Amino acid sequence: MYDLYEIRDWIYECELFLFLAEVHFIDVKVSPVCHEFFHVLSGSELEEMLAHVEKRHCSCMCMYSYIQREELDDLKSVMDHIASEQWDQLSSDKIVQAQDVLQKLASGLRNTIIKAHKERGHPQLYSGTEG
Repeated sequence: MYDLYEIRDWIYECELFLFLAEVHFIDVKVSPVCHEFFHVLSGSELEEMLAHVEKRHCSCMCMYSYIQREELDDLKSVMDHIASEQWDQLSSDKIVQAQDVLQKLASGLRNTIIKAHKERGHPQLYSGTEG
């Protein structure tokens, strides 16, 4: 079963995946699919992870409070096009937009982790990060 921390790890890997895809438009020899990642970096994997975590932490997690449905769909589409090396369906602008959506998701997730800690009565880890 997925947890908030596994999604955070997925986001870290996804950031590298998107960065390598962005570099691909400068140097076609660079391809994210040539690198080994711990997670499956696809749109369906993200959707599955978010659905499991939302069920488990329903009191404090709603991904659509972080990003719009269309933004999530765009991110998933970009991830799937990169994974299948459909470079003709992509542009560096689309990748930058996906990176922005991913940053919003990461920021929202960070705040959710802080809120989950509070709800469970755990001490606040980083007082300066709440916002």
